Amino acid sequence: MRVAVFTDNDFEKVNGVTTALTAVIRRAPPDVLPLIYTASTLAVDQPDYLALAPAGVPIPFYGEMKMYWPSWRELARRIQADGVELLHLTTPGPLGLAALWVARRTGLPMVGSFHTDLEAYTATLSGSQHLARCMGRYLRWMYRRCGTVLAPSDATRQMLIERGLDGRRIEVWPRGVDTDLFTPVRRSEALRDQWRVSDRRPAVAYVGRISREKGLLQLPGLSDALHHAGLDHRLVFAGDGPLKRELADACPDALFLGFLGREAVATVFASADVFVFPSDTDTAGNVVLEAQAAGLPVLVSGRGGPRENMQINTSGFICDDPASWLMAAGTLLRDTERRRRMGQAARAYAMGRRWDVALRPLFEVYRRAGRPSH
Repeated sequence: MRVAVFTDNDFEKVNGVTTALTAVIRRAPPDVLPLIYTASTLAVDQPDYLALAPAGVPIPFYGEMKMYWPSWRELARRIQADGVELLHLTTPGPLGLAALWVARRTGLPMVGSFHTDLEAYTATLSGSQHLARCMGRYLRWMYRRCGTVLAPSDATRQMLIERGLDGRRIEVWPRGVDTDLFTPVRRSEALRDQWRVSDRRPAVAYVGRISREKGLLQLPGLSDALHHAGLDHRLVFAGDGPLKRELADACPDALFLGFLGREAVATVFASADVFVFPSDTDTAGNVVLEAQAAGLPVLVSGRGGPRENMQINTSGFICDDPASWLMAAGTLLRDTERRRRMGQAARAYAMGRRWDVALRPLFEVYRRAGRPSH
């Protein structure tokens, strides 16, 4: 079965969507052939990856990023030429709209996967509840046209039901992790020396987009409180985004590594001591699994999907307010042996969340939704 996967995220980007779709391509079973259809600044035409290169326009509130409007007719022509039997809508941008148009034009069945809570992002970044509600109505309009909607967590599934989607058509496709790439063996003492961290001065890492919706403005206050309690540490941020300058001003001792490739990110994970992920808007949080695969205990917000990607009080802690963040972080910073044990538990947990297991629900939905082969 040939499946056309429409995404507004070309594979030059590193984020939760591209991580999941890369796994889909690499780990598809023999009876499923996923084909990626996207757009980017550079045209690419490979057997399983087509990127058209139309003009791009800045994304609202993400001015450094662009979205692209490819020719829908060209996409439909390629879908027909490639013998596609099923469409998979993954993002609600121009490529998502193209998927809807192609589905209507061809009559092909379509499934959708929900990755990003753009309604919550819009509220946080714009400060406008009216714009957020408009985004919510748009998302409902789009995903109601999918035969099945795949959510990355039970929390996201429930959120979609509360926002008006039919729960009978929503299934959970959990996220997985590449435990060969993300592994404790990548730990680099030389890198830790560059960071000027040690067991007595642990590295507290965050990996991901440095933007307001990730809850990162909680971290300066947390770091100050830890220092006030006599708990030395150093914040290490891997990633980039519009909040970087403000966060750097608020955390003058922190390290900002900028955008890194996946192998460099894997080394960062393994070379840190604790991972923090304060976002309460994420639907899954792949990085939480990646950090645990690298042997790190994790501190995660009590809201959103990431809390489902850990073992509470075993591989990490759930934090609901500033007091709980301080208590959890303090527990790990002052106790090297506790960090080690929880890091080992984190690695063991991640080994059970590998992509070959996590992708089974998706491929089963493909098989049910696709047309019979002729």
